[in-house]
Amino acid sequence: MASLLSFLIFASLSLAHAKSNSTLTPINRDLYHSSADLLEEIKALVHRHPDKLTVETIKTGNKGYKAEITVVTYCRSRKETDDRSKFRFGQHGRELITTELAFRILSILSEEQFLPDVDAASLNNTLDKLVIKVVPMENVNGRKLVEGGDLCERRNGRGVDLNRNWSVDWGKKEKDYDPYEENPGTGPFSEPETQIMRKLALTFDPHIWVNVHSGMEALFMPYDHRNTTPDGAPSEQMRSLLSKLNNVHFHKHCIIGSGGGSVGYLAHGTATDFMYEVVKVPMAFTFEIYGDTTASSKDCFKMFNPVDVTTFHRVLNDWSSSFFTIFNLGPHQLDGNSSKAMASSSEKFVSIDEYLDGYLVERRNRYGKKMEVLDVGMQEIRTYFRLFLLSSVLLLFMFCSRIARSKSSRPIVSALPI
Repeated sequence: MASLLSFLIFASLSLAHAKSNSTLTPINRDLYHSSADLLEEIKALVHRHPDKLTVETIKTGNKGYKAEITVVTYCRSRKETDDRSKFRFGQHGRELITTELAFRILSILSEEQFLPDVDAASLNNTLDKLVIKVVPMENVNGRKLVEGGDLCERRNGRGVDLNRNWSVDWGKKEKDYDPYEENPGTGPFSEPETQIMRKLALTFDPHIWVNVHSGMEALFMPYDHRNTTPDGAPSEQMRSLLSKLNNVHFHKHCIIGSGGGSVGYLAHGTATDFMYEVVKVPMAFTFEIYGDTTASSKDCFKMFNPVDVTTFHRVLNDWSSSFFTIFNLGPHQLDGNSSKAMASSSEKFVSIDEYLDGYLVERRNRYGKKMEVLDVGMQEIRTYFRLFLLSSVLLLFMFCSRIARSKSSRPIVSALPI
């Protein structure tokens, strides 16, 4: 059985664009790391614990825009195992608390920090069966804009909302669509950040995926683009796990349900829907870990992040504890639906678009700038392939039609004597 946990940052509220000024809450530098310092501390943590952690930085870009994503892998046994977990943080720049949570979880995994009231031996026995991938900060470029004073920025470095840039129901616009907040890009996976994350998901093949956001307190399951949840046993298992988390860690305070049915609007082209619909992840979640409903809609830092020491540590302690509960309970939940949980990657359908895009991203990551030209030709390659398939079908149709006409034009020879 495989267990993948992946965290994606997603803001649940659509806010007006606002520049930082004296009336707005600034970033508390005593509580929050800068993006550069956070990534450096994570790399130093990995360096101190090479027996448990490894790190890689994936770089790519297109049309002059460059992005890089740091991926940390946790594996105690250093061998292949069926239980895999992946964390993804920092997709929206203004949600700093989510990247701090990533650092806290990595610190607990490395045993430099500890969870209260948790038996270390039991926890280690559980972790021995897991491989965990953590993406501490997906949207580095957007985060730098926030640190430069644009405290309401949620998009990447060229103005695209990365949680609207995935292929499931991409580009659909609701009546309340905000082009500033929800720009989906020029096409599915037009952005280097989502290209990297898709490739990582398809190759790692997760079984539990968690998108981490801030803006409210909620535990969401698919779908984001519909106001309903999936049917059948998988849906019940997801809801059961979320209910246990809500009861144990959050005093039943969190909203539970589909993102599309609970937030108040539908979101199209999200990562969680892609993971559930395309990658066929048995359990795909979106977590909203904090939101200040009393904050002004222009005071984005206060709305999306705790500003006092007590709340800051409470949020990190409660949510990090909940993730380790998922590590413990997730594999047991998947046991109840082993046929889906054990589905191999060979049984999962991947479209030609997914294959081509993944292939090109892999080549670019391997060969660097020399392969950037492939980005320009990506759409053309897909177009030519479709034209080839269409031409083949038309030729086959014409060939069959000619044979049919040939048979019908033959003279009829009577078998009876005249």
